[in-house]
Amino acid sequence: MNSSRLSPPVWPVWLWLSSLTLLLALLSEWHGSTLLATLALGGAWLKGVAIVESLMALRHAPLWLRGIVHGWLLLVCGGLLISFA
Repeated sequence: MNSSRLSPPVWPVWLWLSSLTLLLALLSEWHGSTLLATLALGGAWLKGVAIVESLMALRHAPLWLRGIVHGWLLLVCGGLLISFA
C-alpha cells in the first residue's frame, strides 16, 4: 500500500444509505402529506452528508472546500423545502 492511513470500510455507509433509501421510498408511497415530503427531504440531506463525508472523502479536505460542498447541499435542500411551502 502506498498510504500509511487505512481508509474505513465503505460497506457500513453503503448499507446505511441503502436502508435510508428504502425507508424514504416507503414514505413516498403515502401521498399528499407535506410532513412526509419534508421528512423525505431531510433524509435526502442526511444521505448527501453521508456521501460527502464518507464516500467523497471530504472528511480530510480543507475546511473551505467542505464549507462550499455542504453549503451547496444546504442551498439545494433549503430551496426544495421552500418550494414545498
